[in-house]
Amino acid sequence: MSLTLEARRRVGTGKGAGRRIRSNGLAPAVLYGHGGEAVNLAVDPRDVKRILATEHGMNSTFTLSVNGGETVAVAKIADLQKHPVKRSLVHVDLLRLDPERALEVKVPLNLSGVGPAQKMGARIRHVTREIRVRCKPALIPAAITVDTSTLEPATSVKLADVKVAPGLELVYSHNALVVEAGPVVIVAKTETDDKAKKPAKGKK
Repeated sequence: MSLTLEARRRVGTGKGAGRRIRSNGLAPAVLYGHGGEAVNLAVDPRDVKRILATEHGMNSTFTLSVNGGETVAVAKIADLQKHPVKRSLVHVDLLRLDPERALEVKVPLNLSGVGPAQKMGARIRHVTREIRVRCKPALIPAAITVDTSTLEPATSVKLADVKVAPGLELVYSHNALVVEAGPVVIVAKTETDDKAKKPAKGKK
């Protein structure tokens, strides 16, 4: 799905200018990156919310159309600030992207599949829930899914074991655990347990 974010040039910086923009139902933003100059903008918070609500969330790429300025073919939200109480949008950082140049982003790590470990009652611990990947903007995944359908008890999956699509590269400093299956605990039935269940003679 192709996304477009409309923006307009704004004049003035600082808290006073920001308050004036927000009083008109907009949010101050700044556009930078890809060798271009920093440009002060104003955006509609509803449009930003719409982008954040997509499958890719903060990693969504879109066309930025600036009224009275440049059109950026590929951009993304680099950062945003919200009011601590109202949770309304206070400020947005927008990043120009080169569609042919790889960048690093964080994506969620999800688990999928029921393997022998789960079927045998082993405890499953999801350790790493987010990982950095390097790829071109068009290849940014919404998430990376780790298959646990063959996970055995007392085994684990580490970052180096994770398979990713062509064009993606995992970026990590150490081979951390992604998911770990504990041992299967077997409670043995003893003769004492059987005797405890039987009523004493003469009692019903």
